Amino acid sequence: MNKLTTLSVAIAVMGAVPTATVLAQSASQPGRTSPAPGTANDTASAVRDSAGHAAGVVSAEMTTTLKGFATAAALSDMYEVEAGKLASQRSTNREVKNFADEMVKAHTATTSQLKSILASNRSDIMPPTKLDDRRQKMLDELKGAKASDFDHRYISQQVDAHQEALILIRGYAKDGDVQPVKDFAAKTAAAVESHLEMAKRLANTKTESSR
Repeated sequence: MNKLTTLSVAIAVMGAVPTATVLAQSASQPGRTSPAPGTANDTASAVRDSAGHAAGVVSAEMTTTLKGFATAAALSDMYEVEAGKLASQRSTNREVKNFADEMVKAHTATTSQLKSILASNRSDIMPPTKLDDRRQKMLDELKGAKASDFDHRYISQQVDAHQEALILIRGYAKDGDVQPVKDFAAKTAAAVESHLEMAKRLANTKTESSR
């Protein structure tokens, strides 16, 4: 656990955002009824998350246009922020809470950076401000998770989400159509890879502790 603590502190956070600002914003779809904690079956949630992840990987692999990348990156960041805020509230594991807090800060920062780049280069591209159906369902799986299942469900989603994000970012950095955004993607890849490795270590720690 000491190693995880060190890694948590060392995660690359690309900018500081006031907590009050982050918490005041919500990307959840308006009018959606959130499931109550404890109403979700973790086995069924895992199946749905796995199917969504498979679709997400295919989508990330096929994204090379600026509009597609800006949309996918914004949705990824919005999910990370919303899931991170939820995990910070519901998790009872210090390492998971630390990780969640870092995800809120890091992904809020990358959203701000991407918006700034778009405004300077392609003001006609407007990233979405609310979650798509797939990521809203992922968030709902977290909201409905039992207390005993929450950390596992959150970290499992985090591994999948960061794998998707890394595919998206590396792909656009290589084959994207707007150079400043390609540069942003290339620069961001290292932090996303760091987050993925942290999520994997947390997943392995949770698995070992349950044996």
